Amino acid sequence: MIQDYIGDIIKCTRCGRCSALCPVHEELEWESTNARGRMLLARALAEGEAPSESMKRSFYTCLTCSMCSSTCPSGAKPDLVMEAARKELIRLGCQPGYYDGILDNISRHGNSLGEPGPRNAWVPEELKLKGKADVIYWAGCLASYRQQSVALASLKVLSRFGARVLEDERCCGSPLLRLGGEPVTLEHNVEQIRKSGASTLVTGCAGCYKTLKESICDVEVLHFTQFLARHVDELKLERLPYKVTYHDPCHLGRCMGVYDEPRSIIKRICDFEEMASHGKEARCCGGGGGVRRGYGDLARAIAKKRLSEAPHDVDYIITACPMCRASLQEAGGRVLDISELVLMSLI
Repeated sequence: MIQDYIGDIIKCTRCGRCSALCPVHEELEWESTNARGRMLLARALAEGEAPSESMKRSFYTCLTCSMCSSTCPSGAKPDLVMEAARKELIRLGCQPGYYDGILDNISRHGNSLGEPGPRNAWVPEELKLKGKADVIYWAGCLASYRQQSVALASLKVLSRFGARVLEDERCCGSPLLRLGGEPVTLEHNVEQIRKSGASTLVTGCAGCYKTLKESICDVEVLHFTQFLARHVDELKLERLPYKVTYHDPCHLGRCMGVYDEPRSIIKRICDFEEMASHGKEARCCGGGGGVRRGYGDLARAIAKKRLSEAPHDVDYIITACPMCRASLQEAGGRVLDISELVLMSLI
C-alpha cells in the first residue's frame, strides 16, 4: 500500500536536484512532473486525498528511469514510490484505460501488444526447444513480435552455446509491474522454465531482465551482454569498419548496474565514443514506465533529446534493449541492438 512508503516519501527534502535531471520535467516544466512534486502528491494520496486527473497525469508521466533515485542526496526512491502510487490508483479503480488494455492483452494473448499470432513464429525449426536445454533465451514481447531481427540475432549468437527458446514464453510482467499491476503470467513462466531444465536464462530486454532477475530465484538470470562478456573469448569476432556509440537502457544500467559488459563487447568490434551523458547519468530514451504507451508525443520528444547527445560522426547508436531501440529509431536514429552488431561481426 502507498502508506507503506510514507517513510520514503518524507525523505524528500524538496531540494530540487531532480528538477534539473528529470527528462519529463525538462519537457513539461510543471512542478508535478518532477520527483519533488510527485512525492508531495504521493503523500497526499497516502493521507487519503481522492485521486484527481492531474494527480494521475503526474504519476503516469513518470518514466521510472531512476535518474532521481540514483542521484537523490537524501536517499529517497521516487521511482518505487511512483509504482506504489500507481498500485494505489489501480486499487481505487482510477487506472488509465491503457493499463486495462495491456492487462487484457496479456491475459488473452500472453503478450502486452495484443498480438494473436504464435510467439515463436520467428524461431528456426532447428533452434526450437526439444526436451531440455541448459541455456534458455528469453526474447520478450517486443522482440518476439515487433523486432524479430533482434530476437533472431540474439538466438543465433546464443545458439553457439546451446541456447533454445521456451515452448510457451509469455510476457514477463514488466509492463504491468511498472504501471502498478501484478505479473499475471509469472507462475506459468516459472513452470515453463522448470520444465526446460535450464540453469541459465538469458534475455536481451532490459525490462525483462530486471523483472525476471527480481522475480525468479531457481535459475541464474543474465542479460545478453553479461552472458556474452563471459564467453566472448570463445567466439571469433572480426573488427567492423564502424564508429559507434552506446545508449545505456535505464533498467539495465541505473536500475541493475550493468555498464561495463556492453562496452567491453562493443570495443572488441568497433571504434567507440561515449554519448554526452552516459553510464549512471545517461538520459532515458523516453519509452519507460508506460509513457510510450500513454503519452506518445512526450516519449518522442524525450527520444529526440537523447539522440542529440550522440556524437555527430558515428555510424550507429548501439543499445541493449528492444524498447530503447524502438524509441530511438522512431525518433530518427540509426540504431542497432548489440546482438545485431555481434552477429554482423561473427565469423
